[in-house]
Amino acid sequence: MNTTIPVTLTDPRPTLAKSISLAGVTVTAVRPDQMANPTPCGTFDVRQLLGHLLHVLDRIAVVGRNNENPFTRPEEFSPTNGDWAGLWRQFAHEAQAAWADPAALTRPTVLPWAAESGALALRTYVSELTTHTWDLAQATGQQPQWDDEVTAMSLDVMREILPASGRAEMFEAIRATMPEQMRSRPDPYQAAVPVDADAPLIEQLVAHVGRHPA
Repeated sequence: MNTTIPVTLTDPRPTLAKSISLAGVTVTAVRPDQMANPTPCGTFDVRQLLGHLLHVLDRIAVVGRNNENPFTRPEEFSPTNGDWAGLWRQFAHEAQAAWADPAALTRPTVLPWAAESGALALRTYVSELTTHTWDLAQATGQQPQWDDEVTAMSLDVMREILPASGRAEMFEAIRATMPEQMRSRPDPYQAAVPVDADAPLIEQLVAHVGRHPA
């Protein structure tokens, strides 16, 4: 059976690569004196957000390889030598290599919040990476060159899976199906923030997931 997905239609891997690259540029530009800065992402400071971004890449790799329970992976990573950029490059390579086989895009994939296709899982990870790249940029005074393809995919998938209302109830129901050690987590997204319909796509994205665009 031919499992090849037409790249121009439904294969999110090229867009994922763009989102990983932009996140990497932003990670690399973080200065050591900014590590304790607060971020728009809950209680995370910059150091914790960097560790979480590495966790996202690790989760992408684990889900793509499909040979390990993603729920057992560490929630945060950090370099032993302070080389965040180097560790990012390592994790980025592993994340993309894990999805080299297009068959992974059609395979049912179990994630913390749902069971869905590999392709939809990757679209969701594009949105997570993009949102956290914005978080990191806000916390460190950066202005990334946002890619319209990346932000459009991120916004589209968030509008598909994240309703404008009833989020607290939805997350409560999801937590009830998760492993016990994960049920005490706070809601990953807050209520949507109003934003102009013609606002830049990145501002529409972060507003939809509960951030206040600058």
